[in-house]
Amino acid sequence: MKQLLCAVALVTLLAGRQAAAHHSYAAYEMDRVVEFSGILEQFDVVAPHSLIRVRTDDGKVVVMEWLAPVGLQRRGVEAVALKKGDRLVVTGNPHRDFATNGVLNFQAVTRSSDGLTWTAARRASSR
Repeated sequence: MKQLLCAVALVTLLAGRQAAAHHSYAAYEMDRVVEFSGILEQFDVVAPHSLIRVRTDDGKVVVMEWLAPVGLQRRGVEAVALKKGDRLVVTGNPHRDFATNGVLNFQAVTRSSDGLTWTAARRASSR
């Protein structure tokens, strides 16, 4: 009986961990990628998603959802990596209600001053 309880507890723990790690992209147009350039207004390293707020060259505000703080840390991205006033190019999948909320799912961000680029697939690289 003790072994059965341990097995059930382990399965429950692992199933809960998997469920917590799951993220649905149903709110985004994953078959569409858009790109904007502009000035960084704010970079918030917060859970559940870090946020990059950019005022685009045409005056619109775009908010890109990036990784959670621990995910950024694992990729070597620190909270000071992007500073207010940095010129950026952001690329992402638009939210299905993008016209209203201006939210993108992160694909890439490039800092124009030095060409440093972070993508969804890998760590920072320079041009």
